Amino acid sequence: MAFVALPPELRSICRKLTAYKPEQLPGLLPALLKDLQRCQGPLSAPQESKSNANSSEAGVLVHKLRTHIGTLLNGRSVEGRFAAVALVKAYTEVGGWECLRTSEAWVRGLLSILQVSLGAVPMPAHRLTSQQKKDPAVTKELAIVTLTKIYLLLNRYQTLIREIVTPTLPTFASACLQILKPPSSSKAGKAPLGLTETIFEALSSLIPLYPTTLRPSASQIRSVTRPYLAPTNSDETIVPQSLKSSAQRLVIRLHMTAAKNGGSEEWAKHTAALIKDFHETADQVFRAVQETWESATGHSRQPVDYNTEPCGGGSSAEQLPEWTGLQAGSERMVGLLQCLASCLQCATKVPVTVPVSALADLAARVSSIVPPHPGQDKDASIQLNPAVGREEKDELWTVFPEIQIATMRLLQALARRLGSNYTPLAQDTLDQTMRIIEGGYRFPEVRLAAFALTTELLQLCGPTMSKANVDALSLVAMTCCRDLLGAAGHIKAPKQQQASSAGQNGAKSRNTAQNADAFLSSNIEEESVAVTLAPEHLAAAEKFLVTLFSHLPQHYLNPELRSRMLRAAILCSIKDAQVASILHPSKDKNGRTPQVILPYLHQQFPHDETVEILRFSFRPASTGARGDLMDLDDEEMMTMQTGNAASSDKPRNGLAFDRPFQPTAAPAAQDGADEPVVARTAPPVPGIAAETAPSPFISEPGADTNPLKRKNDNDDVEMVISPKRISIDDESAGGLDPGFGAMGTLVESTLATVPAPRPEAQGGFGAGGDAEAGDGSDDDDDDESVHLNMDLDSDGDEGDEDES
Repeated sequence: MAFVALPPELRSICRKLTAYKPEQLPGLLPALLKDLQRCQGPLSAPQESKSNANSSEAGVLVHKLRTHIGTLLNGRSVEGRFAAVALVKAYTEVGGWECLRTSEAWVRGLLSILQVSLGAVPMPAHRLTSQQKKDPAVTKELAIVTLTKIYLLLNRYQTLIREIVTPTLPTFASACLQILKPPSSSKAGKAPLGLTETIFEALSSLIPLYPTTLRPSASQIRSVTRPYLAPTNSDETIVPQSLKSSAQRLVIRLHMTAAKNGGSEEWAKHTAALIKDFHETADQVFRAVQETWESATGHSRQPVDYNTEPCGGGSSAEQLPEWTGLQAGSERMVGLLQCLASCLQCATKVPVTVPVSALADLAARVSSIVPPHPGQDKDASIQLNPAVGREEKDELWTVFPEIQIATMRLLQALARRLGSNYTPLAQDTLDQTMRIIEGGYRFPEVRLAAFALTTELLQLCGPTMSKANVDALSLVAMTCCRDLLGAAGHIKAPKQQQASSAGQNGAKSRNTAQNADAFLSSNIEEESVAVTLAPEHLAAAEKFLVTLFSHLPQHYLNPELRSRMLRAAILCSIKDAQVASILHPSKDKNGRTPQVILPYLHQQFPHDETVEILRFSFRPASTGARGDLMDLDDEEMMTMQTGNAASSDKPRNGLAFDRPFQPTAAPAAQDGADEPVVARTAPPVPGIAAETAPSPFISEPGADTNPLKRKNDNDDVEMVISPKRISIDDESAGGLDPGFGAMGTLVESTLATVPAPRPEAQGGFGAGGDAEAGDGSDDDDDDESVHLNMDLDSDGDEGDEDES
């Protein structure tokens, strides 16, 4: 066989495996695995069945490497077998088909490591055979991962499936289940939770690829996973969340092992059993409440014994483990809700029927229970059952938020699974969510689940909501803004109230402790409230804020609420929310847009492509009523300004994004002179220095000027420019960006007007300096509309000199 090049790493690996003892190999594994990954060429090339004298050096080294790995895998050293398992996994991933076709011996060696029970009685080392070796759990876990990888890679080759997978996969499943089987004696060790999770993940990965081969083991898999589906504190072991999720995914995929077309029925049967267990558990947990909920799916409440603690479960193979106590019952309910959510999230090979009505009925039962509000007496609610003691009622309200959170996550999974088909139920689910957050908004986890669920629902029914439904979102919207502002440090701490040191008669109170610092006057700024929220909480709040702008009728939003939303978007630098507010503006009764925040967006993201597109293409035509100057073209506006400049005493609204005009301080030169030219200056964005465009009417220093044309050199000059003129003229003059004239009413107190530029040259253009030019002349009209004519010819100047 011919190789392009012989990598030196291959020779190094063979030398190290020969030179070092098996006990020293685990420390060399990082270097060995790195070198092995660089030998893909010779390891994946076709090889001869036997090594002979005519074989190349690379072929000899590859054969030598395989021999060393096989010897370590079947050896007596525990360290050597651990290193061999790791080398087999790396070799298989690099070698490809050439390695897989000869991997049967390695597969059987790996199975021999798994087939030894963890509880086997130790024997002398010289009496151990390859089938009796007792390896630690970490070696078994690595062997399971390696075998799973080999089986996944063999799935592409039908011939190798018949030769390797079909004979060995049942043995692999049996060995894994034997490890998970409860020990028969107390002396036998139980499988670690990490090894159990690895087995669940391995079987969950192999079932979709080899369902027929693993069908005989389906019942045993369902039996060993049952204690991990919805664990409680009544169990002997504490089950981590990752292990619980792995067990749930494995049980859900067992429907793929059903014969013929029975996968859909198995999935529906499993889902119905989970819903039934939930309602039976809820009958015990919710016994302190007189529920007003009536089942729409035919569930009848089970009788409750008030003389004992809430309990449930059973010891049969079809039941979940027993539980006792309200805390354990709530954990069982949360676990069942998570199982139902996993059923909706996991993919299926066959079409399944989702029990939408049963899931909606389940959510309606949870949302119908309204816990007492903070500050309200817990016994004042008419829903409480007088036959239950106060302690159980208090414990119910303690564990109830976790049930609400799991319910909202289930509804979110259902909405994502059905997509637009969930639209008919979106409004009802939104009402249920608002009832849940009304009593649990003080919990960050409840707010997080509410933000995520409401975002999904608004994308379905938000644009068609009525004003009453939009107003119902005020609480969740305000909590979203408060979370964002608090995490960004923009919520001030409440002022500390000074304790009164004297009573009504002036006597000092000696029984109350007082803070001496509260009596000291301080000019230090108010401190911000430190709010720490999880990153996923902030991400959900930001996405929800964007959805409030983009998927709600903005004219139905309360102006005060929208101003708070804009404030949160600006202060927290949420670009998507600011862009959505610009693309979906709120209009008043006159069709105007009172809040334009484009300058703030450009200040925070000056180099963003989306912001640049908005700056140069966004035109808020809705800022004025129809027919005002915003609706006119440039030529019509020039004609209007030319014909009405002398007679108009107040410009029309809409020239610069509905901000009022500001007259200049330059007085008229004399009675009967022209009205002073009025300027519409753009207020600067805080933190950005506004660059003033050079006036085309001011002569450059040193240029030839005509002093007879200009009477008042020190008067201020300002121009009346429409927004359209700004976007055309300022681009070439390097002046202010047109977006900076669009200031909203959100933070008007922080804005200041920019003073008009003072001409530095000798020939300044006065406001009323053309009174001597003669009444009724053409030059007088030119002076009035000089801001519209950029060309001052020399003939006009000579005419003025002759008149003077």
